[in-house]
Amino acid sequence: MQQIPLTTIREILQATVQDIPEHDLDEMAIPSYTHSNPLIRWLMWRRYRVIERMAELAPDENVLEFGCGIGLFLATLSGQGRTVSAIDLFPQFARTLAERMQLQVAFPATLDQVPDASLDLIVAADVLEHVDDLPGWVRRFGSKLKPGGRMLVSGPTENIAYRIGRFVAGFSGKGDYHHTDIDDIRRVFEENGLRAVRGVNLPFAVPPHLFRIFRFEAG
Repeated sequence: MQQIPLTTIREILQATVQDIPEHDLDEMAIPSYTHSNPLIRWLMWRRYRVIERMAELAPDENVLEFGCGIGLFLATLSGQGRTVSAIDLFPQFARTLAERMQLQVAFPATLDQVPDASLDLIVAADVLEHVDDLPGWVRRFGSKLKPGGRMLVSGPTENIAYRIGRFVAGFSGKGDYHHTDIDDIRRVFEENGLRAVRGVNLPFAVPPHLFRIFRFEAG
């Protein structure tokens, strides 16, 4: 796992943020990665470490990160002959990071530009709770995966512990862009033919659980 230094993140943000509303920056979790509290930053990076472990990355795979945000996971996904693509509403952050780190990453404008049955792995880290028409998105993800392909999804539990944590972190009142939670996301995936083969609770296996990560596989 390649963790991007906080100083690098702040430099990229300073060079890239232009006329993007605070609401959208919050949706991208940017304040969490640059938070003054190191425990919050640790939790965000721990989520990516668990995703990396569960993904079981192999050489020469075709990988997509959907909702890549600042692009902090792209350095980990790149390398070993993998073909990496990334999609985001505001891809300029990830583009700047990829250019700075000389990462070979493609940035298709939409998921429709990704060929069907072409992906070995899709990663969606804390993004699907934001989307409308989740069942439609899940069916589209399924169409892009190869037979036996896998998808790693993380998301908030939205339980009382999560809400308290949001308040303590200073994000109270900023969760209106969450349309659902990770347990509903799992249900929608399984209703649409992508089965959960493994799940991990964060920050630890014992409660309280703030996030969950699931690995789904295509039939």
